[in-house]
Amino acid sequence: MSEDIERITEEYMSHLHHIEVLQRLTNELKRQLNEHVESSGDEDEKGHQWLPAGRFLLHRQRRQGKKMLNVQRAEEWARERGIWDKVSRTVEVLDEDALVGYIYDNRDEEGLEDQFQDLHDTSPETYAFMKPVEEESYDY
Repeated sequence: MSEDIERITEEYMSHLHHIEVLQRLTNELKRQLNEHVESSGDEDEKGHQWLPAGRFLLHRQRRQGKKMLNVQRAEEWARERGIWDKVSRTVEVLDEDALVGYIYDNRDEEGLEDQFQDLHDTSPETYAFMKPVEEESYDY
């Protein structure tokens, strides 16, 4: 078992290193290809850019984001028109700071702090598998 886990860990670390090196390399190659398409590619009717590259055709896709309402300008506009009360809404939410302040101000009340603790959910327990470290460089 011990030899098996050691072999698996060694393989894992080796592959992890290769993945990191390959990811850096592919990111750099992608950056360079993107620059070539941007500078030398032909644009189609939709604004996408294309560049032949040997047996490949490089494609730089144009993406148009959704138009977003500028909430600040819209609020100013609604206030100027006098319609703010018709186009706004009030959302009630618990003010946790005010609740904690209430508990503090009334801390002498019998059982209040226990009741407050009962309002909390238990925190979930999770685990994350961490990248192995060499044993001699790790302090338990």
